[in-house]
Amino acid sequence: MNKSSIRSFGVAIFLVGAILALASRFDVNIGLPEKDSSNQQQVEELQNKLNQANQEIAALKKQVHTTEETTTADSSEPSVKEDTNADDTTMTLQIYSGITPYIVAQKLEDGGIISNSVEMELLLANAKYARSLQIGSYEVNSSMSLEEIAKLITGKKQ
Repeated sequence: MNKSSIRSFGVAIFLVGAILALASRFDVNIGLPEKDSSNQQQVEELQNKLNQANQEIAALKKQVHTTEETTTADSSEPSVKEDTNADDTTMTLQIYSGITPYIVAQKLEDGGIISNSVEMELLLANAKYARSLQIGSYEVNSSMSLEEIAKLITGKKQ
């Protein structure tokens, strides 16, 4: 290589650097990839807040349910229906793009729907359900079996 080609290369590098500096200074999008990890963190933070809110709602519903049960017990009427559903926990499970069976199982365990997240994770990793999670919101409760929950959130036939 001769001096003129090296000099030309140096000038080209300088110009590219100057263009990138101006683009970032004036916030111009010139096709450079943007950070995606912060978006994933925000999604996870919002999902955690949603789970906490769902748990708080479930706790408030239990308090109201207990208050109604006490009020009913004070009167002479028997309450058969309330006793059968007292142990059921219900939550809305949000499935979004890119969610893993591990996260789904953790959400279900944190929401009090299942007692062992590892069993659910293994079931969803099974070839029958693998890669079949359907995006959406699902009402699940603790009286449902692992198989019923898996069929619900994967769209498989009952």
